[in-house]
Amino acid sequence: RRERLVAFARQKLSQQLIRVGASPAEIRATEEILNPEALTICFARRFATYKRATLLFRNPDRLAQILNHPNRPVQIIFAGKAHPNDHQGKLLIQQICRMASQERFRYKIVFIEDYDMCVARYLVQGVDVWLNTPLPPLEASGTSGMKAAANGVLNISMLDGWWAEGALLDGGWTIGRG
Repeated sequence: RRERLVAFARQKLSQQLIRVGASPAEIRATEEILNPEALTICFARRFATYKRATLLFRNPDRLAQILNHPNRPVQIIFAGKAHPNDHQGKLLIQQICRMASQERFRYKIVFIEDYDMCVARYLVQGVDVWLNTPLPPLEASGTSGMKAAANGVLNISMLDGWWAEGALLDGGWTIGRG
């Protein structure tokens, strides 16, 4: 399933670049994005500030070490959209795209636009870990994480939303103490 996800992500990223008028070389580079053998973490949902999508970027040097480990490669797929009137949510997406464009994160961090049921299907079937970092107690439910868990994906989450009970099932890890 990860191979299908990687092929799908490459296609989506290529389409995104074509739409914004990227060069042919940039579009061809999508053929190298993501590694079908790497541990794949996903953060996909509506982008709102309380969900803290950029929490992983607090220590970019440490993140670069993890993502570029020669024997245990890791990659992160972000997907989602902000509410049209949520300017702060849009800024989070811009920050992710800027980080993804840095040389040390290139091909290791990607952002897939227009998170919908089709994108979700590939993600929940193809990733290894679903990341959820909301600021408690603001997570209403976390249905994407539930769908991922139903597909055998491990969760790593704050004790908020559904994970407050889901953590009892040993389907992943908890960040903090709740």
